[in-house]
Amino acid sequence: MHMARGVVIELRRENIGNKRYVKVLMVVLGVIVTLLVIAIMFFSSKSPSDSSMQSSYAYRVLKKIDQVLDFSNLPIFQKVERQLKMWWFKTEYVPAEMLIRKTAHFSLYFLLAFFVTGFVQFWKKDVIVSIFVGIGLPNLIAVFDEYNQLYYNRGSSLNDVMIDLSGAVCGTLSFLLIFLMTFLIRKFIVSRFKERHSTDV
Repeated sequence: MHMARGVVIELRRENIGNKRYVKVLMVVLGVIVTLLVIAIMFFSSKSPSDSSMQSSYAYRVLKKIDQVLDFSNLPIFQKVERQLKMWWFKTEYVPAEMLIRKTAHFSLYFLLAFFVTGFVQFWKKDVIVSIFVGIGLPNLIAVFDEYNQLYYNRGSSLNDVMIDLSGAVCGTLSFLLIFLMTFLIRKFIVSRFKERHSTDV
């Protein structure tokens, strides 16, 4: 009997600790989302020459890393590079700097959607809402981002929006997959914990 009460008290404490953890986690996720939006707006406000310089710098850095690790000759890297070019540009003949720029687009919106989905999921605890907001909000920002570039003599592109959208979809699905796996593992551990203590009683 005393063991059963101890288990209940322990589970209540765990529940209170989880609520505090979720609040802290939501604050952290909110800060990360805000910083990502600021970063997106910052890079989209660059002039064409500045944007080109950033792409060139990133290309030079990657070339130096490649000289050490030689990852560009790996079959899987070449396959992924070829596939991305076909998906995004419909041709393999694309400058490396252009691919780097579009990969940056994809990566930023992947991260944005990942953390937005996480924030909404912990806030609303609704998978459907998390999916809609996780994909919809980054896509809305992507459209505004392309519109914003017009004021800095940079052309807007529907293709860029589609790349951003693909990053948002992948980011949302990645979070939900990790969240589901974590939920199932935690549920399994809790059930095993309860079974063990019920047999002890």
